[in-house]
Amino acid sequence: MRLKALGAFLLMGLALTSAAQDRNKKAIDLVYDDVQALKQQVRDLQSRLDRSAEEITAIREQLRIIGDLIRQSTSDQAGLRDGLRAVPAQYQDLVRRIDQLTIELQRMSAELAAARALEPAPSEAPQDKPGREPVPKKGPDPKPLPAKPVQTPPAPPAPSISPQETYAMAYNDFLRGNYDLAVDSFKLYRQQFPASPLADNALYWIGECRYSQRKFEEAIDIFDELVLAYPQGDKVAAAYLKKGLSFAELGRREEAVATLKLLTAKYPLDEESRIAQDKIKELTQK
Repeated sequence: MRLKALGAFLLMGLALTSAAQDRNKKAIDLVYDDVQALKQQVRDLQSRLDRSAEEITAIREQLRIIGDLIRQSTSDQAGLRDGLRAVPAQYQDLVRRIDQLTIELQRMSAELAAARALEPAPSEAPQDKPGREPVPKKGPDPKPLPAKPVQTPPAPPAPSISPQETYAMAYNDFLRGNYDLAVDSFKLYRQQFPASPLADNALYWIGECRYSQRKFEEAIDIFDELVLAYPQGDKVAAAYLKKGLSFAELGRREEAVATLKLLTAKYPLDEESRIAQDKIKELTQK
């Protein structure tokens, strides 16, 4: 009897052990599946990271190329500005004097031609010399000849100056510090050549003249006019910068900082933006 009970007990123990092993096996299988799924997710994430790294590398390379182009363009512009500064003022003054002499000669030629046109026509009959008796004429009196019409020579063409010469003369006045004369010349240039690609530059240099004369309110109005009239012009960033500096000179620090921040937001890669950032730090640290 005891042997039967012991056998039944053993059989029950074996059955429980088998059931426990089955449960453990299922749990292990589930854990294995979870581990495999996690491994797959890790592989997917690693693949995404690799692709992102490649894209980041490509973007960095593009940024490097763009940066090189910007530095090269900045260097070219700086070289051009240095070249313009290197032009001797005496040479520019000589060119301007030659232009003025040319205009003066043309004006004198026109006046001379007009004076000649007003001279009376010479008489056809010979005049008697003084101190001698007139010699009587024989035969019938000759018929009077018809008067020849006086032909007025055509006036010479009015002197014309090319847009490049007009702009160069105005810019030369600015370099020499003749700001009022430069302003008048740049205004005349914009009136005569409103469709010129340098019309916005002429307006900018008018603002620069007023800024150099410390007429900051007037300079701000001119720079605002440039931004509104030529929003795509190549002098807009410079206009924002000088507008901000004009506010700073007037002691209007908040307006100066706001204008300079707008410049850095719209033209972050321009040289004017770097100058604006330095000025912002200077104004905000006071």
